[in-house]
Amino acid sequence: MILISASILIIGTISIIFYVQRYREKQKDNIQDKMQSVQVELNHKLGEENTLTPEMADYMNFLLIKFSNVFYTDINLFGLDGILLASSRQEVYDEGLVGKRMDPDAFHRLSAGNKSYFVQNESIGEMNYLSAYVPFNNNNNETMAYINLPYFAKQNQFSKEISGLTVALINVYLILFLITVLIAIFISNQLTRPLKMIQNSIKEMDITQRSQKIEYDAKDELGSLITEYNRKVDELQESAQRLAQSERESAWREMAKQIAHEIKNPLTPMKLSIQHLERAYKEKDPDLDFLFDKVSRTVVEHIDSLSQIATEFSNFAKIRVSNQQDVDLVERIKSATELYDGLSSAHIVFEHNGIDKAIIKADNEQSLRIFNNLIKNAVQSIHKDRKGEIRVKLEDKSTYYLITIADNGKGIPKEIEAQIFSPNFTTKSSGMGLGLSIVKGIIENLKGKIYYTTETDIGTIFYLEFPKKIA
Repeated sequence: MILISASILIIGTISIIFYVQRYREKQKDNIQDKMQSVQVELNHKLGEENTLTPEMADYMNFLLIKFSNVFYTDINLFGLDGILLASSRQEVYDEGLVGKRMDPDAFHRLSAGNKSYFVQNESIGEMNYLSAYVPFNNNNNETMAYINLPYFAKQNQFSKEISGLTVALINVYLILFLITVLIAIFISNQLTRPLKMIQNSIKEMDITQRSQKIEYDAKDELGSLITEYNRKVDELQESAQRLAQSERESAWREMAKQIAHEIKNPLTPMKLSIQHLERAYKEKDPDLDFLFDKVSRTVVEHIDSLSQIATEFSNFAKIRVSNQQDVDLVERIKSATELYDGLSSAHIVFEHNGIDKAIIKADNEQSLRIFNNLIKNAVQSIHKDRKGEIRVKLEDKSTYYLITIADNGKGIPKEIEAQIFSPNFTTKSSGMGLGLSIVKGIIENLKGKIYYTTETDIGTIFYLEFPKKIA
């Protein structure tokens, strides 16, 4: 559009300049034609004369006025000395508007320069006009005078013609420009529409879902691009399926390996205890009753351990199954802090800054499990030789509630920070089993967030964000 605008401006300017030049050439041609006609008529009337004298002024004025009426132009006749002999507009010279001497440049060109025809621009006041000069020769080809034709073109008419031409060009070029704009918009839309489709498709692309292909039938460059995009969509979908399958298999293999390990731990002492009891029974051991009680307690303890493993695994599988209802975070946190504050040596403080109720949409049991798990982990992270301090703080943000759980424990080791929320079955007292993975799953299911900061031997702070209940 810029190129078209520049082209239109240049072409319009050149057109006007060309028109002005043609107009001026036409003026010169007109004055030359008139000059030839005047020469012929004067030669017909005065060609027999050998010289023109001031005594002939009245006759010459009569002739010039007559010819002026015929050819619609003023006519002046200057002597060989450059002084006016006669004129069709004698009053102009009599009133002193124009001097009676011939223009010196024209006189020099015709007399000394032997020019046969000379045209130049002259002016009277602010009025400019063309003035043509030719020598007037008699029948013997002797120069007797110089003929002058001042050509007063109609400047108003010329200005109107230029204005009309300019307006016409502007109208035509404006129409062309508007057509160009419409064509440019149409072409750009045709070019960018598929690109916009590709942009939106890439923006909406989700590796976890089937991406939509783009329908485009044209066999052009954009068609080739879209074909490649559609092919990549298929490849990406296949890669995502293989990756998801691989991740599921890897996760379940790791889970099965850890479950098997945890199950084997209690099974071995259970087997040894039963075998020892069986041998004592066969040998009629006198301490059989004591041994029976001991083995029974051991077996029951390990059965409880196996039951706990099964319960944790069941809870992990049921993260997405919840009964959504109104839950007061203040009440849930108070319940968890009071429980552990009474059962542990750590001092637990709950700060809620005057917030009496903090209502969210959540499962009542799962929400309690969140705080029980995190506070339990905080208690277990504290060194035995250190006075435990755990601070739970509730803050009301604009669109969510922020809960911080800070402890002065040993912190989270750098080597396991990346896997802190990954499922990692263990029954160690550190509490880094399925608990944090379950907590993360529950919070994310509520469209919330969980993250933490930690420093070795100083403590850990967990941050929990819960979206407010929409009224």
